[in-house]
Amino acid sequence: MSGIVMKNQTTFSAISSALSGESDDVIRVFGHLNPDSDSICSALVVADWLNATGRAARPYRLGELTPETRYILNAAGAPQPALLTEPLTDKKVWLVDFTDVEQGPSTLAQSDVVGIIDHHRIGTLITKNPPDCWIRAVGCCATIVLSLLMADSRVVLSTAQATLLLGAILSDTVVLTSPTTTPQDRQAVATLRDSIGQDYDTFVSGLLRAKTSLQGQSAAQLLHRDAKQYRIHGVSLLLSQLELRDMADVAPCLPALLQEAEQTRQATGLDMVVLMLTDITHRNSTLYFSENHFIETSKISLLGMTSRKKDILPWLTDCLAVQPG
Repeated sequence: MSGIVMKNQTTFSAISSALSGESDDVIRVFGHLNPDSDSICSALVVADWLNATGRAARPYRLGELTPETRYILNAAGAPQPALLTEPLTDKKVWLVDFTDVEQGPSTLAQSDVVGIIDHHRIGTLITKNPPDCWIRAVGCCATIVLSLLMADSRVVLSTAQATLLLGAILSDTVVLTSPTTTPQDRQAVATLRDSIGQDYDTFVSGLLRAKTSLQGQSAAQLLHRDAKQYRIHGVSLLLSQLELRDMADVAPCLPALLQEAEQTRQATGLDMVVLMLTDITHRNSTLYFSENHFIETSKISLLGMTSRKKDILPWLTDCLAVQPG
């Protein structure tokens, strides 16, 4: 993959080849557990940016790639980041797309977080030292990354990087239809769409097919494909989202998914697991709840709600605020 290119034509690949192995000074760049496309693509581009500007960095992933992310990386000609397995105690890290300790590695709290780029609410992380930090109310972390790179006169963006960022933004905003979409996201897409070296409409069509595909994946893989852990009013929960073109697509595997949700709750000790099935065509979501002591119903349909961040988390927060425990 050709990375961010310095104005003097020094490429990321040349910089990275000069790095002699991993050291404590290398910044580990990664997104959340059960990574989505934004977590992977933003980590790749941010690591390139840091390397290109003289700060040794390496991108990582905290789980397996989704079919959609594989599609984007293949379109960009980008390799997948290495899986992060080492302890992070006293290591320098840079977070993208999250600030909740529960969504990171077990040793995240003992690391030295030197940078954060995110577009969610500020989470439970407490840093040892003041980090470089950009948190903005936009639809995608990659939108913020693009703005940082465009403001940095030392670098220009390659076709591969443009493809990664565009794919992430289109994914997080569901091709600019999500209620989280902002004018900044739309401008970012307008900036990037002619820089990816391929037909935009074809790229979008392939991305949506990959995003909504359930083929060849077990119930466990589907449940954890886009799942995030939260603590809300003292209640620990896993909120898993599957985006579908038609709710009928999930019917054959729904019993196995619900069984997996309950098994996950029991195995992890969480208070509950919530499965969020989102129909991106009709713009509705149905929530299924594992056994728990906080939500009385086992299923509820929410019309017009499609965003975990903007719709479902506030709804759950209100529900759990009036529950005991």
